[in-house]
Amino acid sequence: MVFKSTAFLLLFFLLLTTCQGQEVAVSQDFNLRNDYAYDLVGKIGENIILYRDSGFAYKLELMDADLSYKKRAEIRFEKSKVDVIELVSRDSSFTIYYSYKDDGNTIISTRTFNENAEPIDSTVVYTEKTKVFKKKFELRESEDKRRVLLYSILSKDEINLIAIDQDSLSLIYDDVVTFEEFDLRLDFRSAIITNKAEVFLLLDKNNKRAKRDEHFVELNYVSPFVDDIQTLKVELKDLLSSDLEMFYDNYNEQVLVTGLYHDKNKLASQGYFFIRQNKTLFDSDPLATVISYKDEILQEVNGYSKDKDQDLQHFKIYDVVFRRDGGFILITEMNKELARRTYYNGYNRFNNERVGGGVWKDYYNENIILFAIKPSGLEHWTKVLHKKQFSQDDENIYSSFFAFKSPSRLRLVYNDEIKKNNTVSEYVIDPLGDYERNAVLNTDYQNLRLRFKDAIQISSNELLVPSQRSLILNLVKITY
Repeated sequence: MVFKSTAFLLLFFLLLTTCQGQEVAVSQDFNLRNDYAYDLVGKIGENIILYRDSGFAYKLELMDADLSYKKRAEIRFEKSKVDVIELVSRDSSFTIYYSYKDDGNTIISTRTFNENAEPIDSTVVYTEKTKVFKKKFELRESEDKRRVLLYSILSKDEINLIAIDQDSLSLIYDDVVTFEEFDLRLDFRSAIITNKAEVFLLLDKNNKRAKRDEHFVELNYVSPFVDDIQTLKVELKDLLSSDLEMFYDNYNEQVLVTGLYHDKNKLASQGYFFIRQNKTLFDSDPLATVISYKDEILQEVNGYSKDKDQDLQHFKIYDVVFRRDGGFILITEMNKELARRTYYNGYNRFNNERVGGGVWKDYYNENIILFAIKPSGLEHWTKVLHKKQFSQDDENIYSSFFAFKSPSRLRLVYNDEIKKNNTVSEYVIDPLGDYERNAVLNTDYQNLRLRFKDAIQISSNELLVPSQRSLILNLVKITY
């Protein structure tokens, strides 16, 4: 494996300790002592850009494709203090969406930069004229990054939807939608925008033991081409759901709602379910497909006989990968968090007084399970991929994995152990569920602590990962 780095000594160690098959580049150190936040803008043109927020100073760090440092650019907004909502990256430019107060109004504006971190456009996309701004907007972008959705829950039954064309930064529509039957603060689950600027809203009602016989989800379809909002209600009677998620397949133009289901304890699931709907048939009456975990999966994960444990503990949905044939792969992971309370950070049991600060936490991120579903809705294959990650008091930032997607392979890249000297491994899965486990690199003596859950895919064969140790940040690029 070939490594490129701005530091010769680091390059030497990398050459000595890495595995074969990839090319890895490491940036210089960035000191985060005065920063409040940072974000990976990604690969813009031939450069890689890092965004840094120091509260009242906003900076862009520019590197070439090998992560050799080029320059820093200061961002000057209309106000000294703004709230950055999100960064949306394109092939040759990127846009920062942000809000600020002006004469009692809230303004949402954009700044667009080219690959050299030079400003090329600035546009006001929304003005909130009420003196009380009830809730900040959240942003979702389409898969092709050409459409942007800003949404805000304004009240118990109202949500504001603003769709923007990213090419022209023009407003596609601005609607306030009312849901009289729901309390959006409790029942709203997610929103997505498609490549055609269509919006789907997912609501979940009565997902509790006392009302399980009245449980249902509702999908709402908002289109710039249709005046009325289309609504689809799907009954989930006697089914308690956990980790309910929504995804959209732009190739087949299908919306997918999926979740894990349980009987009494939401941390112990007995299987999964999904609702798949084509937007052209949105007025039909679909049923949820419910699939119980197979005995062999329960045995492989739990290590018990099939008569003893009929559930999976602490599993959550990580992502969905769509197949061109209309099927999909559901990716789940075991994710457990335990709080540790002691005499020093709990209550003194002798006099009932608080004697310490917060809570210490243990994090466990273990097995990954893949469920492949055919276009017919039948299960195609299921695979358990074993890993065992444990960490303490680190906010779980180094655990879990990153799903690197390509047309022919799915790579799940992760830290073998959560420690300074560590091996990075990957599972490589083909469309039929066959897989192999490889070592990607070794971080011994390299001062790298990789945050794979915060990585981004910057091309069909490149992955950009932040490495953070204390207040020092490096960017690491892995090329397959």
